[in-house]
Amino acid sequence: MSDVAEEIKIRIEQLLRDRQGSEPQQMKSEPYEKEKKVECQSCQDKGIRFDGIRNGAEYWSDCECKAIRRIKRLMKSSQLSDEFLSKSFENYRNWAGDERLDELWKTARKYAFDFENMRKLEEGNSIGFAGEVGIGKTHLGCAVANELMKQGVQVVYFNFVNGFKEMFSQYDNGGLQVQKIRETLQKCEVLFIDDIGKGRVNPQIGVPDITRGVHDEMYGLIEHRYFNRLPIIWTSEYELELITMLGEATASRLMEMSGKNLVKVFYEEGETVGELNYRLRHHFVGV
Repeated sequence: MSDVAEEIKIRIEQLLRDRQGSEPQQMKSEPYEKEKKVECQSCQDKGIRFDGIRNGAEYWSDCECKAIRRIKRLMKSSQLSDEFLSKSFENYRNWAGDERLDELWKTARKYAFDFENMRKLEEGNSIGFAGEVGIGKTHLGCAVANELMKQGVQVVYFNFVNGFKEMFSQYDNGGLQVQKIRETLQKCEVLFIDDIGKGRVNPQIGVPDITRGVHDEMYGLIEHRYFNRLPIIWTSEYELELITMLGEATASRLMEMSGKNLVKVFYEEGETVGELNYRLRHHFVGV
């Protein structure tokens, strides 16, 4: 790795550790504008550097700060909270020592670090984490997203419950804002949908009810990304039950897009509910 590439890697990793994406609070306006602080001494914040004159011609090159600023913009626009931006493969903990959680981690990491090849696949350009509460589905989804952004890939985070609530609340302000949200979700480079199907279970059908509005929006969203081969990172506490909730057309496309990258961890017969839940670890092993 070149010195420049190593410097970019180090500074990006530092961003992930330092509550990435946050901007310093603006100071109140003053009668006289203070001199703007230069962040990069190498290029004076221009993004390019003068490399000298050879054979009578000027030579310029991109400064490494240009890549770092792009990563900061990606992090800020991703909709990931500071807490989620701190999630990584290194700080994921398989506290239960379960081999299935190791497989979850390995699949996520392989997908993230081989993304340029994964995204070209006709089947398997996406990744899904289906399974029990507290096994680290969201953590690993965030770890994938953070690694992709370090590679310069745009990722947008969308929580299935709160995201649609926010989206539908914009109808009172006219359809333009709703369409803007819809197009962002459809067209972003990588979409991270967290907690698909989350909600109160309807005892009559055994799964949460999905409203007609959410059902239709999910169909349009998944269909667009499916036919345009745009990757999705997704998590859910359900697998085949998604067919009942979302409809077979939507769920089957989502699963086909994930292919072998759909990893599932559900309790088997004889296992105690909660024993894989990281948030309940003190109740099982006292750690």
